[in-house]
Amino acid sequence: MLTSYTLGKLFKEEFIEFLRSIKDICIKNHPEQLNIQLQVDTIVTIVDKLDDTLVYERESNFTKILEQLDLERDDVITGIKHGFLMNLYHDDPAHKDAARLLLDHLEGYGKRIIKLNYEAESTVLINIMQDYKTNDHLKMALKTVDLWDWAQRIDRTNTAFRVQYRKRITAESATENISFSTLKPTAIKVYDKLVHRLNAYIEIDDIGKYNTIKSELDMLSDRYQQIVKKRTGTTTDQTAIENTNSTNVEDTYPK
Repeated sequence: MLTSYTLGKLFKEEFIEFLRSIKDICIKNHPEQLNIQLQVDTIVTIVDKLDDTLVYERESNFTKILEQLDLERDDVITGIKHGFLMNLYHDDPAHKDAARLLLDHLEGYGKRIIKLNYEAESTVLINIMQDYKTNDHLKMALKTVDLWDWAQRIDRTNTAFRVQYRKRITAESATENISFSTLKPTAIKVYDKLVHRLNAYIEIDDIGKYNTIKSELDMLSDRYQQIVKKRTGTTTDQTAIENTNSTNVEDTYPK
């Protein structure tokens, strides 16, 4: 069976899938009859926890989504501000007055709204939209400069951001932020205990009771052994080629 040293060389997804396959093989072979129920139960538990780390890391994609949504709401704020600025130079005094009112109101929340942290910007945009919806003067000014649609975009983009933000918080709290690297050493120890117990019973097995599970686990281990061996061999060969073909850079390109 795969040694703990080789197990440690597997990539994250390979590592988890190997232990999941170990679990499945053991369960299929009736662990209670093979006197390995306790060890298999522990494997089941650790695989579940490892799966949680993958869920958390997948949920970490929320970060990329949040960055995009934050950029979108930043663009809307920047765009509507430029709309106000543009209308300051309108030939209609009503447009100029409306633009000045709206610009003063917006800058009353600070001139660098888009530089605020996620939470602070969310709150500021909520307050701005509340003002737009409840203050008749601001609402009329927005319609005068024909930017009411832009104001609604602020509402939509900020709402979309806050929904995604809450999803990320929920995902993080559900998984307790357990990392794969934190669980990996424990998982290897759990695997070792199962292997040691199985090997002990296989050693004294005179009736072939453990033949099936041994054969299946060995076949699985051989497959993953080949994965590691092939990857290591490729890396070693590539390094050798690079060393053979390399030129002394100092002789060619002076600093």
